[in-house]
Amino acid sequence: MALPPISTRLRGRSILSERAATAGRRIAERHGRFAGHGARVALLGCAILLAPGATIPAARLPARYGMAGAPLAPGLPALRAPTAGNGAGDGGDSEGVQAQLARAFNATVPVARGVLIPAQPFYLDASFADRARALDCLAAADFYEAGGDPSDQRAVAQVVLNRVRHMAFPATICGVVFEGADRPTGCQFTFTCDGSLVRRRPTPSAWQQARRVAAEMLLGRIDPDVGQATHYHTDWVSPIWDRTMDKLAIVKTHLFYRWRGAGGAPSAFAKRYAGSEPRILRLAGLSAAHSGTDVPAGDAELAAAVTAPAQVAPIAPPPSLRDQGVFLVALPAGGSPESFRRMAEQQCAGLSDCRFVGWTDSTRRADTLPLPGSAVDAISFTFVRHGDQKAGRAQWNCAEFPRANSEECLRRAD
Repeated sequence: MALPPISTRLRGRSILSERAATAGRRIAERHGRFAGHGARVALLGCAILLAPGATIPAARLPARYGMAGAPLAPGLPALRAPTAGNGAGDGGDSEGVQAQLARAFNATVPVARGVLIPAQPFYLDASFADRARALDCLAAADFYEAGGDPSDQRAVAQVVLNRVRHMAFPATICGVVFEGADRPTGCQFTFTCDGSLVRRRPTPSAWQQARRVAAEMLLGRIDPDVGQATHYHTDWVSPIWDRTMDKLAIVKTHLFYRWRGAGGAPSAFAKRYAGSEPRILRLAGLSAAHSGTDVPAGDAELAAAVTAPAQVAPIAPPPSLRDQGVFLVALPAGGSPESFRRMAEQQCAGLSDCRFVGWTDSTRRADTLPLPGSAVDAISFTFVRHGDQKAGRAQWNCAEFPRANSEECLRRAD
């Protein structure tokens, strides 16, 4: 059965044990204010407990943060994890009665008030080998968790990168994705421990697509739609762990969450990337970087991710725009004005017609042409070359980057 993207799944249970029934009643009683009382509440409680399907990429914390009675980090709630399931998506019914009840319950939980704060761009700064391993770990999460939709893949990648920066999770990309993969009921992303890596192999084009999205995210692209979310699940399940979290966003059929209190505060995302990405033997069949062999010389996505300077890494535009010589780029906020020109000249090298448009506010960057008005107003830098021009013309937003020569200032409409 084809399932919604970004989905890990629970193994369905056909018999309601006495222990499960008791837990279901407790859940229903605790959340009766959303679902009503009496038989209706009991039914919803059991349905929530048994609903098969996606619950994360991470239904639980590592042992040092609340598993098996271990001490919690300040402000982080203890979460009970459901059994890890089948990331391939077989088993369960996303359109059945249980799914309908879960959707009804999820709809009663509002999105948290306030502005959704986007994550800061993540610029991967590591050795060639570490960047190669990080790229393929993130691509694997994108493919197995999000299917083939690039927008869903970016949402998954953003959650992974948010976790890398969060104090409750490993400080490497491969460490986050494959955390607990050696335990059938302890993996954070189900595909890493349920056999999906053996049963489901991406086509070459699907794998390259996932790697392309991963490379963009490691070069500073963000997904502003999910903010600093660290958890998610599909709308057709209602896991216990989301009761102690704030719902940040609804993206298609998926709900994104972050801890309340100290666990969701900006200070919780201040951890530095550690580098030293582990080699993941489970990825050896897909990734040269994890098999121990040499990385293919013609690997364009990897070449971009491992050779671009961490602080001046441009975001690759969609292929259709690149083919037209158009580059819509998120610029590093701390970059120097002249570094933007160098970035543009590198991107436009060999092109007789080239347009490079950059934004230091990555949330205002456009993805398509024509540019929307909100994106035009926020442009920080442009570089244009036509025909036989060799140098091209560079212009800056002089309110942001003052220039001695007024001809180098972008003109603003009155």
